[in-house]
Amino acid sequence: MRNLFTILLIFITSVSLYSQDFDYRNILKKSIPATKDMSVVFNFKNTTVRIEESNDGKLHLNYALEFKGYSRKQIAETLEKISIKTAQSNNHITLEVNSNKAIQLINYSVDNEDKLLFKPSNTSIKTKTDNDSVVRISKDSLLKVIQRNRTPNPEQFLQQFTFFKGNDRNNMFNEVSSKRVDIMKSKFIIKIPPFIKLNINAENSNIYFGGEIQNELSISQTKGKLNVEELRNLYNNIKLNNVLSFDAERILGGTYNLKSVYNSNIASISQTEIKSEFSKIEIGEIGKQTKITDFNSEYWFYNWSKDFDHFGLFSEYSKIHLFYPKTNHSMKVIGNNTKNIIGQNFVANLQPTKTGEKYTMMTKDPHPGEALSGDIYFDIVHGIIYTHEDSIKKINK
Repeated sequence: MRNLFTILLIFITSVSLYSQDFDYRNILKKSIPATKDMSVVFNFKNTTVRIEESNDGKLHLNYALEFKGYSRKQIAETLEKISIKTAQSNNHITLEVNSNKAIQLINYSVDNEDKLLFKPSNTSIKTKTDNDSVVRISKDSLLKVIQRNRTPNPEQFLQQFTFFKGNDRNNMFNEVSSKRVDIMKSKFIIKIPPFIKLNINAENSNIYFGGEIQNELSISQTKGKLNVEELRNLYNNIKLNNVLSFDAERILGGTYNLKSVYNSNIASISQTEIKSEFSKIEIGEIGKQTKITDFNSEYWFYNWSKDFDHFGLFSEYSKIHLFYPKTNHSMKVIGNNTKNIIGQNFVANLQPTKTGEKYTMMTKDPHPGEALSGDIYFDIVHGIIYTHEDSIKKINK
């Protein structure tokens, strides 16, 4: 038997003046017993959600919004534009959450007559100079960046703006604070048992995975953000297209298809294959058995684990910022029409060939008698390799 029902947001419970004058509205609260052969599909549009592990064998769906400065009419209008549908048939569950406009973790608005103008401080603007250089970033430093991106601070965010009335930008207020801005907070939390296979289809949504997630995941996401603490499953299949950012504290296993990902920070990665194009990706530490196939992206490889074993890069039109492992390793680079920029003083060019034949560009043998951390293999065409803190022993032009 198939049960299909829509949650009408007109009949939403309310707890007024909840926590610092926030008006709390509960939208969805449901718990479903789960079985090992159960499959779950989430369809999100213009939604922000946090997914965590459930430790009681049940699937928990909890969605609430908190409003500050909103009138009752404004709250009602906001809720009417959110659609939530769930369907359950045998061992299959589908949840669909849709909003007519994007809902962030924290949403800001002002009166119609007021405007917010972005006014960054001088320290927030970085101007490139000829002396700029790329420096090695530790895995812990990248972790802090990822964690900071996960927890926005309203006051710090609003400090970047100033008010002005109507079209008169000369009539500006000196300070913007949360007291003068209407705020809506989204608290959408899903808890799922680790034995359930999860499929997610997301459009212009922000997805946060909290803690260690062992579920087998299939994610197809367009626009929005994906932020994870730890995804651990060899069968994960993640597809991101035109996503603003992808941040991960740790990835272990799976295949990641990243297309036009504007900003990605991965603190550590192992036993994973990345297929990317037109993206910018920084990796804090590369671990065991990692493979990257790329077209026209920019990568930063900062650090390597002590037992990364083997790393393979197969790329075309890519820019690679490479910091060598601090432990004993071997390396081989082959390619065609590729440039290697070593520090600021030396450039090695591998000229193009009519047949497209690839040649050895550089090799590095491991130190004999020392434990080997792993080997690095690059197959790169029409690319640029920026090597920092260079330790190459032999360069083949």
